[in-house]
Amino acid sequence: MTTTESETPTTPTPAPLQVAVVTLGCARNEVDSEELAGRLEAGGFVLVDDAEDAATVVVNTCGFVEAAKKDSVDTLLEAADLKASAGHGGRAQAVVAVGCLAERYGKDLAESLPEADAVLGFDDYPDIAARLRSIVAGETHHPH
Repeated sequence: MTTTESETPTTPTPAPLQVAVVTLGCARNEVDSEELAGRLEAGGFVLVDDAEDAATVVVNTCGFVEAAKKDSVDTLLEAADLKASAGHGGRAQAVVAVGCLAERYGKDLAESLPEADAVLGFDDYPDIAARLRSIVAGETHHPH
């Protein structure tokens, strides 16, 4: 039996993942978040404004002063609550920390905050879309 191109079964393209980038801290973080958003869009993600509508929540943290560190951890925990509610109508599948707090305290932050699925440093930014896809797929990322 001969198969023509029109009869060849196709693999369905996975739906694009929605991602929310939550930015904390200084103007530098705003610039970094814009860069990350551009890389994520180029990598096939759909940006959403509200973390409640996202499959992945990326929190661009600040680690400059104690109050900023606390705000960053609180925001990560709030995002993790969205992940916990995924079975009850929520969409979040992964919570990822990036930014100054993640860069400065990578491994320690990951160990002390298991609610976050990954802690990514600045070196991960060029491949952020691929990193998020692997994290959503259940792969473990080892922070520095």
